[in-house]
Formats: sequence, C-alpha cells, structure tokens
Amino acid sequence: MINRILVALDLDIDTPLAMRFAIKLAKKFEASVSGLAVVDTVNIAAQVGGGAIGTIYYAEELRKHMTEDSRKEAARLLDTFEEMADKAGVKHSQLMEEGVPYERIIEDLKYHDLLVIGRESHFFFNRPKKDTDTLADIVKKSTAPTLVVNESDQDIKRVVVAHDGSNASARSLQWFVQLEPFGKNLEMDIVHVCDLDNETTVDKSKLLLHLASDYLKAHGYKNIRENLLDKGNTGDKIIGHVKDTGADLVIMGAHSMNAIRRLTFGSTTHELVKNSPVPLFLSN
Repeated sequence: MINRILVALDLDIDTPLAMRFAIKLAKKFEASVSGLAVVDTVNIAAQVGGGAIGTIYYAEELRKHMTEDSRKEAARLLDTFEEMADKAGVKHSQLMEEGVPYERIIEDLKYHDLLVIGRESHFFFNRPKKDTDTLADIVKKSTAPTLVVNESDQDIKRVVVAHDGSNASARSLQWFVQLEPFGKNLEMDIVHVCDLDNETTVDKSKLLLHLASDYLKAHGYKNIRENLLDKGNTGDKIIGHVKDTGADLVIMGAHSMNAIRRLTFGSTTHELVKNSPVPLFLSN
C-alpha cells in the first residue's frame, strides 16, 4: 500500500512524466505526493573553485549568482508540480532543499514509500546536461524502492521480472508485491538469463523461476509466465524480451547481475536505465 510518494524534480526531459506518474499513483491510492527540488550547492562550489586572493571576491559573487539561478529554476519546477497536483486534486507538498542531491533525496525518502524519478536526472540546474552519479547513488543507498520513468507513459499491464536470485532482486520483487503500485491484475513474466546448453545451469535457473513464481502466487498474482533467456548480453536480452512481449515495466535489483561495480551503475543496470523502452522498478 502506498501512502506517501516522493518525486524528484530536475530540468531533464523526463521530469514532467515523473510528475504525472507520481500524481497518477497518488490519486489512485489517495496518497500524498511530495515534489522535491534540490539546489546542488556542493557542485556549484566545485565549479566555481578557488583561486588567487584577487579572484576570491569574483568567485564568491559567481557562486552566489549560480546558486540564485538554481533556486529560481527549482522554484519554477515546484510551481509546475504544484499546479499539476492541484489540478489532479491530490494531497501534495513542495520541498526546496540545498546540498548534495542524492543525500537530500535519500534523507526524505526515509519517510516515503516510493521515489519516482526521471532516468536523465542530473540535479545540477546550471548545467542540466552534466553527467552525475545521482541516480545510481540514490538507488544504491536508499531505504525505499525507486521507479525510474522515461518517455513511455502507457498503463502498466504486463511486467517483466528480471530475477537472478540475488538479495537485491528478491527485495525489488518483495517491495513491488507489498506496495502493489499497479494492482494484481497483471501479466507477470519472470525471466532469467543463463546458458541453455548447460543442463545443470538450466536446472538451477528453473528453480529460481519457480521460487519467484510461487512467491507471486502466494500474494494473489495469477497470470505468471516463466522464461529462460539464452546467455549473451544480459541487458540486451531483457530489453529484447520487453520489446517482443510488449511489456510495460521491468522489475529488477539494482545490484543484480553484476549491476553496480563502482559508484555508478555497471553494465546491466546502466544499459537498462539508458535504453529500456519502459520504466524500471529498482531496489538495492
């Protein structure tokens, strides 16, 4: 059950969709939704940098100017969010905070059930195209699941569960079942990538699929399929299955399938975040 939703606001192209997605969920559950815009004062200070004594004054003036510009952009986003929430008739609040974006988002997420965020989020308003590790840091360190949205806005009817048996994969599935963000009348495709020529591997993979399927059945899900995908690039395999089946959402663990190796996303999760045609439901 979802009672409080947090939506992270940024200048990326996916933020309007994230707002609509979060507000739609809030209306469905009669939940409240919080719009959060973070002014990245740390990144601004790093961009301005230091210098000789004669340049300190100008650096400080530039920092103030960049910070004020970021506050104005954040306020504009919050106004847009408030207008959308008012129009939908959902309970809402607006939050503008300053500091390191992922730290502020994670702190607020402690008191929300779900985070909705655009996949292109960078949270540096002065340079909105600047790559940051914000999304990866949020998913790795948060205490609640994250719904990463993109340009796709269709209703969720068919879900791909990318299950590898890891703790992260299991937690994502558990969060999804407990929150029921899209109800239970869903087509659930549980997939696992393995070497189909290796009989031992296939047997182990089938067991993982059965365990996940039994878990879903125990919680009232009925339309469940189990699918083994042949070895290869895991991200490509999952995306291909999504396209082939017309799925609307992927559930996976952010640490699954060697997903996070460094401070940023690793191969599989990175590829899905960047290239998945549908939203992702992630947990650490």
